[in-house]
Amino acid sequence: MPLLAPADRRILRELLVRGGTAEIGEISAAAALDNQVVQASLGTLQRSGIVAPVGSVPGLRGARWSLTQHGFEVGPSLVGNDLGGRVDSQTAPQAVDPAEGWGFPWRPSKSEAPLYATGLSRRARRVADRAVISTAGRPHQRRRGGRLIAVILLAAATIGVGVVAVGALRVTEITIGGIHEGAMLQPGHLEGAVLEFSVRGGDVESAQMLLDGLPVSGVQRYDNRIVWPVPGLTEGLHIVTLDVNRRFFGTSQAAVTFTVDGTPPAIDLPRVHDPVPLGEPVVLAGSIEAGVSLQIGDQQLDTSSGSFSLTLSSPPGGPLPVIATDAAGNSTSFDLIVPIGYPHTTGVHVSAAAWDHDGLRSGIVELIEQGRINTVQLDLKDEDGYIGHSTSIPLARQVGSSKDLFDLRSAIDELHDMGVRVIGRIVAFNDPVLTRYAASTGNLDWVLQTPDGRPLLSTYGGFTNFNHAVVRKYNLDIAAEAAAAGIDDILWDYMRRPEGNLSGMRIPGWDGGDPSPVIVSFLAEAGTMLREAEVFHGVSVFGIAADRGEWIAQDVGAMSSHVDYVAPMVYPSHWGRGEYGVSHPEAQPYDITRASLAEFQNVLAGTNTAIVPWLQDFSLSVDYGPAEVRAQIDAAHDLGISDWLLWDPRVTYTTAGIPVSYP
Repeated sequence: MPLLAPADRRILRELLVRGGTAEIGEISAAAALDNQVVQASLGTLQRSGIVAPVGSVPGLRGARWSLTQHGFEVGPSLVGNDLGGRVDSQTAPQAVDPAEGWGFPWRPSKSEAPLYATGLSRRARRVADRAVISTAGRPHQRRRGGRLIAVILLAAATIGVGVVAVGALRVTEITIGGIHEGAMLQPGHLEGAVLEFSVRGGDVESAQMLLDGLPVSGVQRYDNRIVWPVPGLTEGLHIVTLDVNRRFFGTSQAAVTFTVDGTPPAIDLPRVHDPVPLGEPVVLAGSIEAGVSLQIGDQQLDTSSGSFSLTLSSPPGGPLPVIATDAAGNSTSFDLIVPIGYPHTTGVHVSAAAWDHDGLRSGIVELIEQGRINTVQLDLKDEDGYIGHSTSIPLARQVGSSKDLFDLRSAIDELHDMGVRVIGRIVAFNDPVLTRYAASTGNLDWVLQTPDGRPLLSTYGGFTNFNHAVVRKYNLDIAAEAAAAGIDDILWDYMRRPEGNLSGMRIPGWDGGDPSPVIVSFLAEAGTMLREAEVFHGVSVFGIAADRGEWIAQDVGAMSSHVDYVAPMVYPSHWGRGEYGVSHPEAQPYDITRASLAEFQNVLAGTNTAIVPWLQDFSLSVDYGPAEVRAQIDAAHDLGISDWLLWDPRVTYTTAGIPVSYP
C-alpha cells in the first residue's frame, strides 16, 4: 500500500475516529480542509478501495462516506501516530451496505404495550382488552365506518404524497451546452470550445466526467454547472459522459457524441477532362463521400449515393469551379478544365490585302487544291489597326478603321466550299488607328501612356489599354461579327503589353504590377462568348513566353485555361545565339524549333490544350527555302505536334517545303 498524502491521511483519520462513516461537511470542518479538497482525497481513497460513498438523503445533510472492510483493516497502519490514541483497538465491523440509510422506514416500529397489560400472558392481555372495551362500551357502528373511511383516505393520501415525493427525489435533469449531439467539428473549431453540463436535482459534487471512457482533467464546477474547456483532440468519433449521483438513490448519466474531422473531402474527378468535340454534350461523373455538398459551376449535385453525374449540353467556355464541403466545413476546390478536341490544322497566314489580290489569292488556292493545307488564317484586324473587310461595328466606322476590301461572309463561304477551315486573326491591343483617335478626342485612358501621361507611341505606333472596357468591347465586337459571318476560329494576336520595363509605361486603371491577369481575364471573357457561338479560339504568344512570359504579360499556363490552343511564334530568326544550347538558331531551324516547342509542351503538360506553332517561311539573315521550312515541320512532328501555321508577311509560300497531307 503506498504512503498517503497528508490530506488523504487526515481524512482517513477523521473517518476512523468517527467509527468509519461521516459526511463531507463533518470531515471538512474537523480536518480544516476545503470541500473540494476533501472530495478529491475521498476519490483517491476510493480508487485505493479504502472508502466508498453511501449516498445522501435530501433534508439529512450532505453525502456520507464510509470505510470499506479493507479500509478498516489497513486504515490504522496508514494513519499511524496521527490517531493520537483517539480510537481504541477494535475489530473491523462487517462490510457496510452501500444502500444502508437510503430507504424510508416504511413499517413503523411497534408501540409499547399498554401499562395495564405489563407482565400479562398473551391470553390474559386479550381478556383484559375485552374487559376494558366492555367497560367503555362499543362505539356506534356508523361512527366506526366513518372512521375507517377517514383512515383509508388518509392512508391513500399519505401514500400518494410519498410516491410523488420519492419520484421528485429520484429525478435528476442534466442539460448539455457548447457542443450539440452529433456535431462535426474541425480541429481548429475546438480551440476555445467549452462543454457545459448543467445539473438539476443531483449531487454535483459526485459528478464524474469521462472522455471516451477515461477521466478528464481541467473540469471546473460552478454551483450546479460543470464546465470543461475542450482541448485539442485527435480526429475521429468522441463521446463525453457525465455521471451524477441522484439525491435519493442511483445515478444519472448524460452524454454527447461528436466527431473531429479536419480532412478535406476527396473528389474522384479529373482536374482536366478528356478533349470533347465542340458543340457536343459532356458528362462529368465521379465519386465522393456520401452526403458531401458538391457544386460544379452553378449546379448543386446529389451525392447521397456516394457518386455524382452532371451532363452539360456543350463544353464550357472556360474553367468550371468545383467546390466540395463536408459536414465539418472542410472543403476541396479546384477549377475543372474541359478542353475542346481541336481539329487537325495545317495552314498559312493571309492578309486582307492578299486576299483582295488575285495573284496572291490564287497561290493560296493552289496550296488548297494540292492538299498541302486545310486551313486559311485570314486577317480581320491587322497590326496597323485596320479591318480589311466591310464592318458595321459603330466604333470601327467612327475611327475609320474599315478598309472595305471584301465581304467577310462571302470570303468565308468561298473557303468553306473549297473544304478548308477559316481562322480569323485579330491583332488586339497593338492598334495605331484607335490610339490616334483616342488621343485626338481626349480619351487618353484608352491607351497605354508614358509615365508623364502622354500616349505611348514609340512602340508599334500605339498600344491600346487592355484594361479599358471600350477597348475590350471593340475587339470582342470584331470577333462576334466574324462568328456571325460563319468564321470557324478566332486567333488573338498581340495579346500582351509592349516589350520594355514596366516603369517606362503607365496602364490607366492598373496598379503598376504585372498585368498578365488582365490579359487572361480578356481571354476568359472572349472564351465564354465564342463557346456559345461554337467558335474555336486560340492565342499567339512569343517564343520566350514559355519561360519568360512576365516580360510581356503572357502567362501561358493561365492563358491555356481559357483557350482551345496556344500558337507559339518559334521563328528561328527571332532567337539569340545559344538559346536552348543551339549555337546559331536561324541556321539550325530543326534544332531550335524542337527545343523551344519541347519547352511549351512542358509548360502545358496536363492541360490538354493543343499547340499549333507558328513556323517561319520568310528570310532575314539566312535565306529560307524548302529545306528550312520542312525542317521546322519535321521538328514539330517528331515531338508529336502535327498542327502548324506558316507565316510569310508577303503571302508567297514555299510550296516545295510543305508536305502533301490531303491528297
